[in-house]
Amino acid sequence: MILMMMNNPTMLSYIRREQPVLERLLTNYPKQITAALTATPDHPQHWLILATGSRLNAANTARLYMQKTAALQVTIAAADLYVTYEEADPSVDVVIGISLKDDDPTMQAAIEKAHTASQAHVIIVTNQKSTALTAMADATCDLLTGKESVPYITLSFQAIVLTLMLLAVRSAALQARLTELAVNQELDEFSFLIESMNPTVQRANDFYRKFTIDFTNAPQFTAIGANVLAGTLTEMQAKFTEILRVPTHGYSLASFTHGGFMGTHEDHCQFYLEINTDPAVMTQLQAVKTYESRLTPHIYTISLTGDQPTVNDDQTLQLEAVADPYKAPLLAIIPFQVLAWFIAKSRGINLNHPMYADFQAATKLK
Repeated sequence: MILMMMNNPTMLSYIRREQPVLERLLTNYPKQITAALTATPDHPQHWLILATGSRLNAANTARLYMQKTAALQVTIAAADLYVTYEEADPSVDVVIGISLKDDDPTMQAAIEKAHTASQAHVIIVTNQKSTALTAMADATCDLLTGKESVPYITLSFQAIVLTLMLLAVRSAALQARLTELAVNQELDEFSFLIESMNPTVQRANDFYRKFTIDFTNAPQFTAIGANVLAGTLTEMQAKFTEILRVPTHGYSLASFTHGGFMGTHEDHCQFYLEINTDPAVMTQLQAVKTYESRLTPHIYTISLTGDQPTVNDDQTLQLEAVADPYKAPLLAIIPFQVLAWFIAKSRGINLNHPMYADFQAATKLK
């Protein structure tokens, strides 16, 4: 079975590789991360991350953790938008380009523009070892994932998130913002989360099987959670839209309460992400869920709090409790990856044959 998964990888087999690959990344700390930061300024303050698509979602997933841990200003920009419209900031100390392509001329142009303005230290985060991008960089962080042969990245998404977080940990240590004891505590917490990844996959699998009919027939999906999960919610929206081909939205709680709620209907399938964060935020999330349950019975909860649901409706997926809300995204995205895979299968969607395969050629997209 393992050999078959390696020879014929699927989206699900890549999801199941998240735990061992992230364990390798953590085991390799701080060697690769230290090498990437060797020539950075003595007191780096402003980092610019350039990416596109799910890579951009991964960067947004890690951003708040990076800022909190290393006292950095982290700006994230879509590489194509940056090249065409953004003004390059000369105050940038470190530029991080994230790319999973052999040839990425847009990212090259974005890196050149940022570096010309700031002379910043350039780090490329990639799963490709020898490309034009790695040649122009001061340092490279290998994601250790190899190239994902399916068009919907999952493993690489998680590897990007952890790599960015580890860069922040190491930067904080080098700047004496974190003691050795504090660094070890961060690493231990990461290790615990990574050990929980395969059990999370299994729990999500069981959750899908319990509600297969409801998920298969849903005409619309929405996920709602605290602002710290913004990158996770955007990635959920991307994956469900691309894979399931039905209207899907990932809303921060604030965005949902400022208009998103007006799209609710009786067949609407909603997921609420509960995490250990500001109690006032979770109280409001519960109030929204209670209200929405009057409008649609298709209300599901993904909980990383360790608490039993306020409403014991048997429609809650209980995951391992995560004390730090900034790290919660590492587990929070997994159920959506798993559900997207299984719902696609139950809908008869063949993920080995993407829809509109001629789209990029027809529109001359690079």
